Amino acid sequence: MVKELYRERMKILTDLWGHILNEWESLTRDSLLSLVQEYYEKNEIRPFRGFKSTNLYEKELITLYVVGKEGLGLYEDYRQVFEKLLPNEEKYNQVAKIIFEKGAEEAYLEAGSDKDVLARALRLIFTEVIFSFSDEAKLIQSLRILHSSTNDAIKHTAKSFSRFYTAFRLAESIAEGLIRDKMNYIAMKKAIAINIGIDYPLPKSSYVALISKEVFNVNQKLIRKVLEVSTSP
Repeated sequence: MVKELYRERMKILTDLWGHILNEWESLTRDSLLSLVQEYYEKNEIRPFRGFKSTNLYEKELITLYVVGKEGLGLYEDYRQVFEKLLPNEEKYNQVAKIIFEKGAEEAYLEAGSDKDVLARALRLIFTEVIFSFSDEAKLIQSLRILHSSTNDAIKHTAKSFSRFYTAFRLAESIAEGLIRDKMNYIAMKKAIAINIGIDYPLPKSSYVALISKEVFNVNQKLIRKVLEVSTSP
């Protein structure tokens, strides 16, 4: 069941899919990107993000893909729509499957030995987890598989994504009101790290503050209270 925090986002994406299915033959990937941005901005929905603010809506096509396939069950009946408009996301999904089926090195090869593609595959699994379409264990297992690799690029991707996931979950918990003070924040950060179970750099408070503000629009006063950092207006 989708968390209350994401209900409005899910509704907007569902409406967007209705538009896409009516117009898909005339759409291109570029026009689809513009459409996603238009729907988000009109409804004051912010893309999922970490440190980087580049290509946010291009990355958000992963969210559109996951909601269409896993949330609305459109894939079997509208495969041609996915193949035309979301071929990159199909690739990320294939890489994600190979992580479990064949391991880190095979997944990296499938990703074209590209860390960004591997990270996008993780983002796809992450999105499934955030929307409660998959259990968190799926993402944690994938991170552990990648971290066990002897390839530095693969291991670095696992560490970097673990830091992002930790920061995102902390920001989410602040937005939900589950974290109300610094003590709760520190305890939850440690609990998430233990649950992931690999060695990775924990996110700084400024990283959590960024996601709290830019994704969840958390009140600045609450961010300062919990994280003891300020964010620019």
